[in-house]
Amino acid sequence: MVPVVQGDMGSPERHRRHRLAIVAGVVSLLAAVPACSSSSTPTSAPVSTTTTSTSPPVTFQQGSAAQVVACQTDAQNLVTALDAYMAEHGAYPSPPSPWSAAAYAANFAPLTSAGGGGPYMAKASATTAYVIEYDSAGHVWVAPPGSYGATYNPGQNFEANPDICLAAVR
Repeated sequence: MVPVVQGDMGSPERHRRHRLAIVAGVVSLLAAVPACSSSSTPTSAPVSTTTTSTSPPVTFQQGSAAQVVACQTDAQNLVTALDAYMAEHGAYPSPPSPWSAAAYAANFAPLTSAGGGGPYMAKASATTAYVIEYDSAGHVWVAPPGSYGATYNPGQNFEANPDICLAAVR
């Protein structure tokens, strides 16, 4: 560390040394973080993943990396749309019907229609790899394709667990 000398507070040399110390600190932090390797092309073949805890390991099929990213993006877009709707109306929208395959797209109408200050999002996400739902309390949850929950499931909450898409994507 460079000692501070009275009257030296604004000198260009002191600012240069301070910037160099910051850069050196950042470089040392980056050196301490293990390097992550990634491919610029997402995998398309399903990958078998095993998670462990104090209970026996659970294995599930994970979809492609692109599908997981799409799920996370769609869920975050829904969170953003709900927040915008709330800011405009003072309450979250209610899905018009109980969640089902038949009602899925229509349940997004409060967020996708041009009326009432919208649209807040372009369209409902596809349901071929995952299902994303919301409720009038602003909860957003993610489930595997073909799974439509009548009510909010805290175990599938996207905001509490953004990695839920890893378990949901098929």
